[in-house]
Amino acid sequence: MKQAQSKQKIIDKMVEKGLIKPPPPERVYKFKWPNSGGLPPPVMAFKRVSFSYSGKKEDYLYSDLDFGIDTDSRIALVGPNGAGKSTLVKIISGFDDGYTGDFSLNGESRRFSSPLKAERAGVAIAQQELSLIPAMSVAENVFISGEHAPVFATKSSLARKASPFLKEVGLEDVDPYIPVERLSVGEQQLVEVARLLAQQPQILILDEPTAALGESDSIRILAMVQRLAQRGKSIIYVSHRMDEIFKICDRITVLRDGQSQEARTAKELDVPSLVELMLGRELANMFPAHPEILRTKPLLEVRDVWPDGTLEPFNFAVYPGEILGLAGQLGSGSGDVLAAISGARQSRSGRIIYNGESFLAKSPKEAIARGIAYCSDDRKLDGLFLGRPIIENLTSPALGAISNRGIIDLKAERDLALSNGTKFTVDVTRLDNEAGVLSGGNQQKVALGKWLAIKPKIILVNEPTRGVDVGARAEIYAKLRDLANDGAAVVFASTDIQEVTGLADRVISFYRGMQVGELALSDITPTNVLQQITHPFGDEDKQIKVVS
Repeated sequence: MKQAQSKQKIIDKMVEKGLIKPPPPERVYKFKWPNSGGLPPPVMAFKRVSFSYSGKKEDYLYSDLDFGIDTDSRIALVGPNGAGKSTLVKIISGFDDGYTGDFSLNGESRRFSSPLKAERAGVAIAQQELSLIPAMSVAENVFISGEHAPVFATKSSLARKASPFLKEVGLEDVDPYIPVERLSVGEQQLVEVARLLAQQPQILILDEPTAALGESDSIRILAMVQRLAQRGKSIIYVSHRMDEIFKICDRITVLRDGQSQEARTAKELDVPSLVELMLGRELANMFPAHPEILRTKPLLEVRDVWPDGTLEPFNFAVYPGEILGLAGQLGSGSGDVLAAISGARQSRSGRIIYNGESFLAKSPKEAIARGIAYCSDDRKLDGLFLGRPIIENLTSPALGAISNRGIIDLKAERDLALSNGTKFTVDVTRLDNEAGVLSGGNQQKVALGKWLAIKPKIILVNEPTRGVDVGARAEIYAKLRDLANDGAAVVFASTDIQEVTGLADRVISFYRGMQVGELALSDITPTNVLQQITHPFGDEDKQIKVVS
């Protein structure tokens, strides 16, 4: 005790002489935060929160949930698909106030009935779907809404006012006068955050900000998050990408089985232990083993297929039992060639050889009739009928097989949906629910599982696990491997380096609309893949070995 008093006297004298700065005043909070793990109480907190879409207790998404964030903190909100992450951030940001429990901001009890009221209180959210107007300029989008937007302004004054917010997100070199539609997807995401910063929020929520981005744009987003935290913003970061979480977050809260796990510091966890917390069990292997593949006769050959928007024709082949990965950043052409093969995208020229036939599908219907399945990268746009029941989604590619003279056989429909839903671990007790109410991971399972209805031998998948948690990822990877082991050929395009290196038996790389290289299984490493998709034309002594 005396030792502590003596130490305090020394500190007081040093402060008095100006040798050191005085310590910051102690924060005073009006409530005690449970399960803090020794961390300071949060500036924003939910206590004993319960929520149900139906309002019935038996349908609670979560019950007695606790969650909070402190000033200058970057907290990750993670959990399996369906755990309620997106619902929680919507409650925080005023999109849904149908909950019970206590919500405190700066120690005061609050409840937001609209996003506008949340913004006024200093809480802003950047959702997965951008809210920008493409034809308007960058500066106009920054001040498109909110109380801090000027009532009268010229284009030049808007540009000047937008400049500090663009600089804060790393877009100081972007012309504020150009239409936002001319920016990359990653730059548009940064403009979205700049728009929120113009509202001067205290707490910023980023919901899957890099889910639709390539490697380079994702790096810009992560750098922006670190800068904002250093400047005093509290950030709630929702993501399924484990590597990002450990790069930028200092605390992690896991939602699972309707409960929030005790908040942990990022330093006391690693990827395996975090996955175990999320799933409630150990995940032994994310990726299935690679079998030996006999490459004698191709199952599908792509000959000079030249999709619109790419620089040159593409040529490659895929063999029975093989999972072929097409690696590339957004806009590289890897996803375009899949769409062209399936008839979902126009092609200037080319043909594919399949089942002894040479053709190029002019529509998805033509490809489906030949047993070619194509799952796009946007399940909400063209992968699912969100307003229709899951059972209809699972059987939609094979209506002819379950109908007679245009009338659907309901028993055949349900039997087919049960069979394919079970194979893709879809919850078959919810077949009559709308697909739109499912979590992202379960939606993706339905978007993929529906193609089993046509018994495909060629499965084309663009971004197979975008916005999907680690548990669902492992299930999807295992199912794709099962399909390949049954004799099908799986071709997937992905901007996720971990996915490409872990799942593919062979990799073909793309760069700015060109096919630039090929890697055998023994050469597939993150370094090799990254070099080919980001810097394929370096010095000859730095080139990666390309296999034929």
